[in-house]
Amino acid sequence: MKKLYRKLVSIRDPFARVKRHVSSHSGFRALRDRKWMFPFLASLIMLITLLILSIYGKFDAKEDPLPLDVVVESNDYFVESDFRTYLKSKVDVSPELPRLAYLISGTKGDSHRMMRTLQAVYHPRNQYVLHLDLEAPPRERMEIAMSVKSDPTFRRMENVRVMAQSNLVTYKGPTMIASTLQAVAILLRESLHWDWFLNLSASDYPLVTQDDLLYVFSNLSRNVNFIEHMQLTGWKLNQRAKSIIVDPGLYLSKKSDIAWTTQRRSLPTSFKLFTGSAWIMLTRSFLEYCIWGWDNFPRTILMYYTNFVSSPEGYFHTVICNSKEFLNTGISHDLHYIAWDNPPKQHPISLSLKDFDNMVNSKAPFARKFHKNDPVLDKIDKELLGRTHRFSSGGWCVGSSDDPCSVQGNDSVLKPGPGSVRLQELVQTLTSEEFRRKQCP
Repeated sequence: MKKLYRKLVSIRDPFARVKRHVSSHSGFRALRDRKWMFPFLASLIMLITLLILSIYGKFDAKEDPLPLDVVVESNDYFVESDFRTYLKSKVDVSPELPRLAYLISGTKGDSHRMMRTLQAVYHPRNQYVLHLDLEAPPRERMEIAMSVKSDPTFRRMENVRVMAQSNLVTYKGPTMIASTLQAVAILLRESLHWDWFLNLSASDYPLVTQDDLLYVFSNLSRNVNFIEHMQLTGWKLNQRAKSIIVDPGLYLSKKSDIAWTTQRRSLPTSFKLFTGSAWIMLTRSFLEYCIWGWDNFPRTILMYYTNFVSSPEGYFHTVICNSKEFLNTGISHDLHYIAWDNPPKQHPISLSLKDFDNMVNSKAPFARKFHKNDPVLDKIDKELLGRTHRFSSGGWCVGSSDDPCSVQGNDSVLKPGPGSVRLQELVQTLTSEEFRRKQCP
């Protein structure tokens, strides 16, 4: 009977078995279905919070946020802007007399010529670095160091330094640039007080006194760079820019000529190439830029010129003419009188007595190149520099007539002579609007 009753119930309610099955698992399913509830609620709360913050932030902000494209184009957001502000803060014309920094370089057998050039351009206000390259024997290097150390004026002023580290300097190679940059780094570290840097060789000589030079440059903008330059074009562009050279002075201990490779390279497209004279007068601010290279451009150009023939005639020129901060500061003149053959040969003519009038009429403050102890140097000392003893005449020399510069007076007192008149005429021409149009085309 019980079995018959169960069959009848199951027939009356066919879904009873299903209901019992569902009821037996309903607790498990309810628990399982609630798993998504917590992350859903958390996400919902977070979304509501962000929505509220964005609404209130939009109405309470003092300024609208800068759009992305404005941020990218504004230089004020980048570290380079601090350096550009530093450059703009540089004094254009200072009431104080300028100070100059010289690099005088030479090679084997040049120590006496270097000392003569040093004494001819010496002034207590200036700074001097002497560099004899590695080809000079240690004895000669020690000789020039002892000459500087034994001089009472140099010892008292402590403004003449002999580089203990000698570098190989290869003609037409980048080692000359490396040596120049090292001297600049030494001058930047050792002295905070100089305005222009000049590089001279042992075969250079001044045509005006330092009083003449300082007097004329005291009225000149401290942001002006004298660097003869022109854009590299024509056959020079193909020969120099496409050729690849290797300077053995970078890795050998003995001097040898540059090595030419058979490979060629394409012309640069991210900057223009410039060339000119290797003899320069550059501002401290520009050389700080070359040493620090805060936008990396000077280092990029330095690496490019490592394999460039005659790189000393192009490195500084290319940097200055491709840098917008210094583009308009370059005056295309090297402040030298240099005579060349016609047509020009690889090296300039060695100057002698027959060139004296041309040197004076050029109004340039320096000339090159001279043979050792050429008689024209004595004529320059006597007639242009007033140099009867160690140093050229100047307002700082207050001693007796036997050796006026043995007693030092006020180095801010200048006694400009006829050389200042000639140099002033040259500077007026170089700084004229017509001449300045030729800079960095």
